[in-house]
Amino acid sequence: MRKGAKAEPVTNWHRAGAILLGVLAGYVVGGAVMETADMFYSTPVTPKGGASSGVKIMADGSPTTSAATKTADTRPAGDTIHSVITGNGSPYQNFQGRIMGKAAAAGLAKQTEGDTIHSVFTCGGDGYQNFQSRIMYGTYKLVQKMPGGEKLTGFTRILHRMKPDEFMDEIPTFRANPLHPKCDEWCDFPVADRPNAVAQWIAAAAKDPSMIKGAWILLLECDYVWMRPVQAPDAYDSKTVGLQFMFDYIMPSHPDAAPLMRKLSDNKVDPSVIPRSGPAPVLIRYTDLAGVVPEWERVTAAIEADPVAVKVLDWVREMYAWDVALALRNVTLTTESPPHSHLIAQPPHDLVIGDAAMLHYTWGTLYFEGKTEIWRWEKRDYTSRDVALKVPMLKEPPQPWKEGWRIQDGLPVTRDLHETMTKMLKQMNAAIATLPDLRNRPHA
Repeated sequence: MRKGAKAEPVTNWHRAGAILLGVLAGYVVGGAVMETADMFYSTPVTPKGGASSGVKIMADGSPTTSAATKTADTRPAGDTIHSVITGNGSPYQNFQGRIMGKAAAAGLAKQTEGDTIHSVFTCGGDGYQNFQSRIMYGTYKLVQKMPGGEKLTGFTRILHRMKPDEFMDEIPTFRANPLHPKCDEWCDFPVADRPNAVAQWIAAAAKDPSMIKGAWILLLECDYVWMRPVQAPDAYDSKTVGLQFMFDYIMPSHPDAAPLMRKLSDNKVDPSVIPRSGPAPVLIRYTDLAGVVPEWERVTAAIEADPVAVKVLDWVREMYAWDVALALRNVTLTTESPPHSHLIAQPPHDLVIGDAAMLHYTWGTLYFEGKTEIWRWEKRDYTSRDVALKVPMLKEPPQPWKEGWRIQDGLPVTRDLHETMTKMLKQMNAAIATLPDLRNRPHA
C-alpha cells in the first residue's frame, strides 16, 4: 500500500470470494496433477472376467496378476452395471421379469428363437374331446418331422378337470381346476371354463417361465388336423403382429350383437373395431396373451351372468368374449380368411387347404349319391371313452371321385373338396396308427 493510502475494509463478500477462488483453483491444479500421473502410472481396470482372475490392464496394455486386486479392492469394477426394473406384480409382468432375471443370472442365456411356436389347447377330458385330442397331437408329431417342424418347440394340453385323466403321459398336460366340476361328466357349455383354465396356466408360467418353450403361443382346438408346420415370423421384430382366423359367423356389428358388444366393453369399444375371430386358432406373443386373458375371463363371466347375452350369442359367446377382450387390450392381430389363412381351412365349407397348415373339422361331411349316403365323416359319431382309449381307423372317402355326389346340404362334392377330405382322413389315419391302445388303463 502506498504511503498515505487509505486501507479498504475487508468485507464478508471479499472473504467468500477468496474462498471460492481457492476451491476452484484447487480443483484445476488437482485435476492437472492427476491427469499427469495417469500418463506415467498404471490405473487398474477390471476387464470382463477380471473379478475372479485378478487381472488388471497396465498402461502399456499388457495384463498382469495382482494379489492386491483379489483381496484389497472390494469396489465394483468400473465397467459393471446394476440393472433395475419396476413391476406391479401381475402375472404378465412377473413372467417377463423372471425371464429377464434368470437370463441375467445365467450370463444372458441363449434367447428362444423368434420363429419358434409353443402350441396350446384346452380340453375338458371327456371321451368326445379326448378322441379328437389324441388324433390332433398325433398329427402334430407327424409334422414335427417335416422341414420346419423343428420350430414347433412346445406343446401343452390345458386340462380343466377335477382329476387327471388317462392321457396325461401321452400328451404334455397342465391340469387346471375347473370352475364347473360337473363338466367332468357332462354340461351344456364346457368351454365356459376355458378362459379361467388358460389364466391358471399363465399364472403358473409366470412363476416358472421354463414352461414357455416358444417365442409364439399358438392357441388350438381339439378338432384340428396338422397337415404341415405353421410358419411364424420373428416375434422379436416389434413391427410383426400375430395371426388369427376370420369366422364369418362372428358378427360384432350385427344389429342383435352390437348393443351387447357396447355393454360388454362398457362403451369403450365400437363394435366395428371388434375382430371377427375367436380364441383359436391364434398365433400370439405370450405377453400379449397374458394381457388379454384377464379381460377374456371377465367378459366371459359377464356373458354367462346375462341371460339375454347367452341367448343372442349362443354357443359362440366365448368367442365373442375373446374378441371384445382383444379390442379392449388394443392387441392387433392379422385376421386371415381362406384360402390365404396360414392357420386353418374348414372343409367342407372351404374346398381347398390353400395356405393353411391345419384343417378344422368343425362340421361333418356326408357324401350322397342320389338319396343314398355313401360315406360320412362326423366327429359327433365318436363320443365314448372307449373310442378315445382305442381310436379306430377311420373310413376314408370312396375312390375315385365321381361327379354328381353331393354333401348333406345339397352342394356338390367337387374334385377339390374330395381331394381335401381324402388328404385329411389319410393324415388322421397315419396319426391313429401311431396311437397305443389304452383300454387297460385304470378309469380316471
